[in-house]
Amino acid sequence: MEIFRILDELELMIKDSRKVPLSNGKVIIDAYLFLDRIDRIRAILPEELETARALLRDKERIVEEACAKAEEYIEQYRGEAARLLDENEITRNARQMADEIVARAQQISREIRQDANEYAEGVLTHMEIVLRRGLEAISMGKEELRQSMQSMD
Repeated sequence: MEIFRILDELELMIKDSRKVPLSNGKVIIDAYLFLDRIDRIRAILPEELETARALLRDKERIVEEACAKAEEYIEQYRGEAARLLDENEITRNARQMADEIVARAQQISREIRQDANEYAEGVLTHMEIVLRRGLEAISMGKEELRQSMQSMD
């Protein structure tokens, strides 16, 4: 992902910067380069968020399609079960078979819904990590800039 590459650049920029003598680990960095990377992160974040939103929409669509398909199966087999009700021995078998089919369709629906939810949660967790790292990098950069500016005074 582009945002990780930029964060790596910021990290290298800080690690490779000249140390300020007698400053307890403070470094001098090119503020324009650093701010440019922060601007690029800001430009990328909306794209990443839109990707997450698209994935959520896809998840919702998949869940809705799975539920609709499950309902189709349920209705299909209910109709078939109703047709078999007129016959005595076959009726009991048909009811049992219909119940099993309905239960299976409902199970498949639950599994599809659960898989879609897990997938969406994974994507959102990943996006949360990306955004949190980006914000941490920005905060660290701002703090270092403040410290650098204070040490110049």
